[in-house]
Amino acid sequence: MKNILQQPSTNIERLLQHSRYLEYLSKRLLTYLPAEFSEKISVLGFSSYKESTSHTKKEKQQSLIITTVSAAWASKLRFYIPTLKRSLTAEPQFSQLKKIIIKVASPNASIDKEKKMPLYSQNSADIIQDSAQHIDNNDLKKALMRLSQHVGKK
Repeated sequence: MKNILQQPSTNIERLLQHSRYLEYLSKRLLTYLPAEFSEKISVLGFSSYKESTSHTKKEKQQSLIITTVSAAWASKLRFYIPTLKRSLTAEPQFSQLKKIIIKVASPNASIDKEKKMPLYSQNSADIIQDSAQHIDNNDLKKALMRLSQHVGKK
């Protein structure tokens, strides 16, 4: 990985620059929140978009997307949104901020694939494997054979 990051590439450099920018935004955001939020939230994105306010005029607006580790932290953060928005719009960088969107990170994102796989008894695996032998559809047969391999170890 280190070798890849050391190779000159505009795409990788842009990705790293964007990552640093999101980290900077997260730190700016945390200056207006209690310290308890420091490990529970991060900025997922900051985007500008045009919105029509009338038939001829388009106004530039910005939205800040924040991710939290759980729905409980998202609820806590929602209480801070009015004061957070007021504080951020006072900064020139966030002067066009109109919307703060809160997303909850997937609770299964950190679980290993091995832990998510269902485990069956040897008897269940034998039944699935035996059933698969009598199926004509090769795709279904292969899928059942793979499924029969997930036997729980006692």
